[in-house]
Amino acid sequence: MPKHLYIHIPFCKSICTYCDFKRFVCNKKDINEYTTKIISEINKKYKDCKFESIYIGGGTPNYLDDQTLSSLLSTLSKLQGKNCEFTIECNPEFVTQNQSAILKTHGVNRISLGVQTVNNKILSKYNRHHTKKDVIKAIKFLRANNIENISVDFMYGFNETSLSDLKKDIVFLKKYKIPHCSFYSLEIKSGSVLNKQNYKLDEDKVQEQLEYIVDHMPLNRYEVSSWAIDKQHESIHNKAYWETRDWIGLGLGAFGFENKIYYQNIGSIKKWTKKTTKYTQKDLYLQIIMMGLRLKEGIDLSVPLNKKAYLHFKKQLKYTTIKNNRLLCNNINLLDNTLIELI
Repeated sequence: MPKHLYIHIPFCKSICTYCDFKRFVCNKKDINEYTTKIISEINKKYKDCKFESIYIGGGTPNYLDDQTLSSLLSTLSKLQGKNCEFTIECNPEFVTQNQSAILKTHGVNRISLGVQTVNNKILSKYNRHHTKKDVIKAIKFLRANNIENISVDFMYGFNETSLSDLKKDIVFLKKYKIPHCSFYSLEIKSGSVLNKQNYKLDEDKVQEQLEYIVDHMPLNRYEVSSWAIDKQHESIHNKAYWETRDWIGLGLGAFGFENKIYYQNIGSIKKWTKKTTKYTQKDLYLQIIMMGLRLKEGIDLSVPLNKKAYLHFKKQLKYTTIKNNRLLCNNINLLDNTLIELI
């Protein structure tokens, strides 16, 4: 049985211009029925399981009302193993004192806060409905309830973003002593509003912004897009993906990986089914290399399966080094150059 569980909550109050995740603007009845279905599936299939990590993503999971959120968390809290990392993604504007208390009561111990930037004008262009003040208020509510493990999501690469904006984002991390940050490069996804607007990225600016972030980030980089104050604050759940461990995906739009079978839950919020892809040995080896090289510490070659994956692609891994029996990307800023050789 996998040790990691992902639950997808595909509901949002509004749709961000860069997003093409499975998400809906729905009414309370649909949301309650969907959540009830998730709870029923958990009780039917996983009530005796204990997980090392539980991650609720979306969508906007904390868009659920207090009663619905409490019901979901109450069910999930029973699945926590010893030292389980229990994460929920939150939009700042929906974090309240009462919601924070509910999260704490049910064992949530890590928050992934979708900030994107502290520049209110750019937030508006992203169609985000929070402000810098909302972010500060959310952090205060969470900490007042002794939830200290807060990760902040930022985004770079937007043409309208300046280096001065990035500096303010980084200063914000320092000022509020945020222990983990994910800094994602803006991508123009096919189903996004930006793509429909024919928005084009300035690749030179994207590279300039990445270099600025790397040079000025106060936290330690441990993965292409992730920084942490120390190893204890690195994301256990996300590392399960990067280390090609099995995980369960529940809910419409969720992905899962179990026993060499990769799947996505497709359909509607009323009914969804698994669309599966069975990995060949080569597929599995490719997954191990492509995901593992995202980590700064690379791939542990003392693991037999990892060693086999390395030997399979050895001749194509031109931009890598082996150090202390770990396969490392020479420069994770240029990871794409390595991956192109594999595909």
